[in-house]
Amino acid sequence: MSDAPVFAGIDGGGTKTTLALADDEGRELARRVGPAGLVDPRHPAATADMLATLVREALAEAGIVEKPVALCAGLAGVGNERERREVEAALAASGVAGRVRIVTDGEIALDGALGGRAGVMIIAGTGSVAYARGEDGRVERCGGWGMVVGDEGSAWSIGRNGLAAALRAADGRGAGTSLLPHFLQLLGLDGPSGIPPWAGRSEKAAVAALAVHVIEAAERGDAVALGVVEREARELARHAVALARRMAPWSGPVPVVFHGGVLGVDFYADVVKRALDDDEQDFEVRPAVSDAVAGALSYARRMLEGAGRA
Repeated sequence: MSDAPVFAGIDGGGTKTTLALADDEGRELARRVGPAGLVDPRHPAATADMLATLVREALAEAGIVEKPVALCAGLAGVGNERERREVEAALAASGVAGRVRIVTDGEIALDGALGGRAGVMIIAGTGSVAYARGEDGRVERCGGWGMVVGDEGSAWSIGRNGLAAALRAADGRGAGTSLLPHFLQLLGLDGPSGIPPWAGRSEKAAVAALAVHVIEAAERGDAVALGVVEREARELARHAVALARRMAPWSGPVPVVFHGGVLGVDFYADVVKRALDDDEQDFEVRPAVSDAVAGALSYARRMLEGAGRA
């Protein structure tokens, strides 16, 4: 039986949970996918039970007898400190690992994207948020306030404001745009009056799915759609600008990594890059170093630094 330490890293997102086991050199030993890692505030211990089961199954599958010396899990929905502590305490009590730490899913995504180094990660998918690690090691968040009072620059916000621009065009309050006839055909509506009830009964993801159509119209030269995209890009870029100022000083250009579905659309990513270039702070947009699971593993290894290997 080897006494080489094993580490566990978990990325618990809103749709699935991914676990990886790795050795001290970062070599992956096993990977397993389980249910969503979104914490239910009514039953936080249930998430701990799911994670413990996932770890035990992965250990058995890999033929590893010793439990991980450290486990880091980044979970969706643990922004509330009380819930985070409850999940962490329940997971520690399960005895599934020597040391246990629960953090937000954004924190491990930041760790993976930047390889544990300083910089900013902008996330824009259905919603939006940004995280940063300063050169002094501090980690902070900007945005992520949800669709009622936040989510600027996200797919939802682009889709929502595209619909609003189409309705302004229908009223004559705004310039004409190809978005109006396109949305009516896409959504199977007879006229503009059908847009508000459609939006009112639609899930956030359905509105977010319209973002790609707004971006495509902007890329084709629709001035109204381009205006929507540029405004959203500026709002998203402000997340990075705010974090860069809060985390100053920087010894050079601030590294920025993009993450999330709508930032995977090249045209929109380029508009966000231009918005960053317009600020007096120097930014350097880079590709991600690795994924969130790798970030969790890196965090788990750091948990033992200076603490010994009990």
